[in-house]
Formats: sequence, C-alpha cells, structure tokens
Amino acid sequence: MMTKKHFSWTLSNSFAALLLVVGAIVALWALITNFGTTVSVDAVVTAAGLWIVGIIFLHPAPINILIPVIGFVSVGAGYAGYFSSPHSWLGAAVATLLTALIVSYGFSLRKTIRQRHSNWYQK
Repeated sequence: MMTKKHFSWTLSNSFAALLLVVGAIVALWALITNFGTTVSVDAVVTAAGLWIVGIIFLHPAPINILIPVIGFVSVGAGYAGYFSSPHSWLGAAVATLLTALIVSYGFSLRKTIRQRHSNWYQK
C-alpha cells in the first residue's frame, strides 16, 4: 500500500519556493517591460531554468505545482523560439511541444528512479 507523502517546509523546499518566485518575477518583469526583445527572451529562458531547478529541489513536487511549471517552461521555450527565429509560429509550437514532452518525461523518469532506488533497500 502506497502512503501519501505530505509536503513540509524544509530548507530544500524553501529554496525551491524561492527559485519559483524569483523565476516568476523575472519572467513577468521581462514580459511587461521588454516584450518581444532579446532581453525578454533571455529573461524568459532564465526564468524557465529557475523553474526547472525549483521543481527539482521541491520534494515531493505537488502535482498542482508541477503541471503549471511544466506549462510555463514550455510556453517560455515557445516564446523564445518565436522571437529568436524569423517569427515562425510553427517553430514556436514545435519548441513548446518538445519542451513539454522532454520536461514531463524527465520528471516522471526521476520519480521512477527514486521509487526503484527505495525498493533496492527493501529486498
């Protein structure tokens, strides 16, 4: 029987929350003040990196945080793809989809490895 893991405020989770909030501030600032410029593209990519690292440090990552972060990271990749290329909607859509697939696969793979690792000690 699998027990539900409860979220607790550890140092790791506090650091993760800080990264998620700072990433959101950076992305919002860039989109509000410099929409469509290379500065905003760099800031959105930086924010996406902060969000990914934040989710990595968040233990256990609640699904109501994990899914929106994957969405924001994917849309950020699409935004960067659109404004870094000759404004191709197809390229932006492909970048968004591929990023969503890769990031979500990465987090499910991480979960699988952790579950298998914990089972090694039980045998």
